[in-house]
Amino acid sequence: MSLSDELASFVVKTNFEDIPGETVDFIKHLASKIVAAMLYGATTRAGRGSAEYVRAKNGPLEAGIIGAGMRCLAEDAVFVNGVTAHAAELEDDQMPCATSDINIFPVIFPLIQTRGLTGKQVIAASAVGLEVMNRIGLRSISSQGITDLPFFGVIGSAVTAAKALQLTEAQVSWAMGLALGRAGGYIVNFGTDAHFVESAAACRDGLMAAELARRDLTGTRNLEKWLREDVWRDPGIDLGPITAGLGRTRWRVHETWVKKYPCCFLTHRHIDLMLEILKEKGLTPERIAKIEIDCGPVDSTCDRPSPLDPEDARFSFQHIMACLMLYGEIDSHHFTWDMVKNPEIAKERGKVTVYEQGDWPKEFMSGTARIAVTLADGKVIEQTRPKALGSPDEPLTEDRFRELFFKYTRPVLSEKNAEWVWRALIRLEELDRLDELARRLIYPE
Repeated sequence: MSLSDELASFVVKTNFEDIPGETVDFIKHLASKIVAAMLYGATTRAGRGSAEYVRAKNGPLEAGIIGAGMRCLAEDAVFVNGVTAHAAELEDDQMPCATSDINIFPVIFPLIQTRGLTGKQVIAASAVGLEVMNRIGLRSISSQGITDLPFFGVIGSAVTAAKALQLTEAQVSWAMGLALGRAGGYIVNFGTDAHFVESAAACRDGLMAAELARRDLTGTRNLEKWLREDVWRDPGIDLGPITAGLGRTRWRVHETWVKKYPCCFLTHRHIDLMLEILKEKGLTPERIAKIEIDCGPVDSTCDRPSPLDPEDARFSFQHIMACLMLYGEIDSHHFTWDMVKNPEIAKERGKVTVYEQGDWPKEFMSGTARIAVTLADGKVIEQTRPKALGSPDEPLTEDRFRELFFKYTRPVLSEKNAEWVWRALIRLEELDRLDELARRLIYPE
């Protein structure tokens, strides 16, 4: 059986009842995070601009956009959801190949409205989409300057939509083949709105691929050739791990790292380290003379001493460390023009130096993150961390997911409405009708 056929068989034959309980719970937790991201992201400049773009098209009112208070063509709703999910910088990624849940949940929520999906169907489609995407994206291509997230994400989007649309095995294979022709995304776009648009386009194009396959348009079923020759450029690579234990061993979705801070994931290990140091030592900015950061060749894209704008600041080790020194935390309100131009923050940014470790692997989150804080009295505090909190080795609890949900929805939802939405998401499998959930998300109050 070919790789495409084996994956398609898994997608079609796997239903809610086949998914382990721990995986069901994790999918619901991830959904809560990305719902919060889409709600908050709808308030950002990129979120508002993308909503205005689709509103101007005056298309059919098929599905609502989360947080935008408007309806539009389903593909357009998927696109804007994709922008807002990423604009909040709260996506959750597999590492070191950053396949992400923001190519899953922006797709499934409009399909709740157009297809009348039940909670169990939403969980099943999301789970198989994330599982297939994480498996195809086992090996990073970031060393080529390509962003793994949208590149492999378009296949995750296609599989999620294909499951929701109840495609046949042949149609699922075609959908993946159609989707791979839309794979793209470049690291050079980090810190710009194009970074969000790339992943949003993958969401939209994945749905398009599934809809075309539903109408029996074909795509290649030779994923082996595409991966070996065009993607990884290694004709001899063993593709067995992609399907090894598929649906039988622990699901690959649990390799997803969960983001806690609204900025580039490549900075999160160092944020965890700095927060630990600040908490343990009770340091003030005056006591800190300098901060030295070690990171890998890809993570060094976040070496941005003088960020150009608020989005660039989300990808700046220097800006993030400066905010931690001054405020003891990092949150969305630290990435505004006022913060970028703040002279106190600019002064603290000057204390931070990033050292790229050229011999570390050229992939996301490579090596062991190191931070060295030199105090004004000459004492050096040094700590290391191989993985961020929220990685598979240190998973977050449901209470922590709840805390993050309420934190990032607070600017958008009332406490009462946030509680209602949280409870609906956490018992999603019990809900046969999701109309009220959709309404509360589209028109937040």
